[in-house]
Amino acid sequence: DAAQAAPRAPAPQLPRPTFPTQPAAMARTLAAILAAALLAPAAGVSSRSDAVRKMVAAKGLASAGLPDPTCKTGVISLKVAGQPQACCAGYCGECSDYPTCGSVRGQNSTFACCSSQVYERRCGNAPANVCLKSCKESVPPCIMDEEETFTTPDPATRTAGSDCNQAVTDWRKKADAALAATPPPTA
Repeated sequence: DAAQAAPRAPAPQLPRPTFPTQPAAMARTLAAILAAALLAPAAGVSSRSDAVRKMVAAKGLASAGLPDPTCKTGVISLKVAGQPQACCAGYCGECSDYPTCGSVRGQNSTFACCSSQVYERRCGNAPANVCLKSCKESVPPCIMDEEETFTTPDPATRTAGSDCNQAVTDWRKKADAALAATPPPTA
């Protein structure tokens, strides 16, 4: 019984084991998650990246003091008889009076994305401190020239992206024809 009553000496404290593979495993897991997120097709990614590209281009034009007469950094509205087309901001996605045009990305975008409101804010119709200028003088949102009707490019138009392999064949034919038509040099 005396042995049971005597207090035991505390067990010696051993150093905690380290796991050298833990940071490496976390890094691999994080890399796999990041790769999956980047490679997974997400709905709206191209339109979102398009909007960001247009916003960056518009900021570059605005900071340089340059206008955007063809609305390359914005979104053009459909043609309405008797009035010029509106050029809405690039982040709008479309330039029309769709139900949520007044709250794109959770902000008040009524005068940037709703085509009828953009048109009503044209200079000469709205107060000078809030009027929207012509696209020849400003960046989107702005008012396009009334004389011109801007449309989307024809998707059937031949481009380098649609016939990359054909372009190489065409160039070789032209090069061969040019060489065959050249007379030999005379000495």
